[in-house]
Amino acid sequence: GYAVREVVTQARKEDPAFHFGEGKVETIAERVVATDATVVIVDNELGPYQTFNVGNKLPEGVRVIDRFRLILEIFGQRAQTRKAQLQVELAELRYELPRAEAKASLAKRDERPGFMGLGEYDESRERDIKSRISRIREKLERIEKTDQHRREQRRESGFDLVALAGYTNAGKSTLLRRLAADLDVDENEDTHPDIETTAESEDRLFTTLGTTTRKADIDRRDVLVTDTVGFISDLPHWLVESFKSTLDSVYLADLVLLVVD
Repeated sequence: GYAVREVVTQARKEDPAFHFGEGKVETIAERVVATDATVVIVDNELGPYQTFNVGNKLPEGVRVIDRFRLILEIFGQRAQTRKAQLQVELAELRYELPRAEAKASLAKRDERPGFMGLGEYDESRERDIKSRISRIREKLERIEKTDQHRREQRRESGFDLVALAGYTNAGKSTLLRRLAADLDVDENEDTHPDIETTAESEDRLFTTLGTTTRKADIDRRDVLVTDTVGFISDLPHWLVESFKSTLDSVYLADLVLLVVD
């Protein structure tokens, strides 16, 4: 994680060039020097050129990351299953693609895209990202077909499928533990038929990235309850779409139970 040295706020309208006003960027640069900070985190989305412009105002070696880059870093640390790891990698690549395109544009204008913020320019990076995105999508499509077959088998066995949905840290995993019987079934059940772990429950964001499904007996009905990745406000469409394989457990459930704290 990151140790927060200082918080700088701004109330004015977003500046298209820097996101902040240029004067505020200069203030941030001064505070970076004063606190020996190595990373500037912006609690909003920064476009590629905004990242480049802000980075050019900061001391050499200082990283600039926005809200979604930070979320992806946390996701990468929490992804435990193959499906979750693939989805995080897909999201990271889709985040990186417009930045690779911006680096190419800046390089053609003899700018220095590797100077603070955007990272070094690699001529083949764009092509490599697009190729990797295509391969990951193919892998996720195969996983989705397996998941759909599993849902059909569960329905044929007489189970109703219930998905827990809600914002991250709302209490979905805790509710699953209260509702569920002894049987645990995670998304790797075919690989680990004897798995006995329960849904992890902690007072922190993004604890659940994959899915955990457990059997419950609710009003004399056989039910499989699935805990899913938590919602986050103001996420861009491309980031939500990257986690489609996990969110299908919500979209395709018989009942969605919204958990609100």
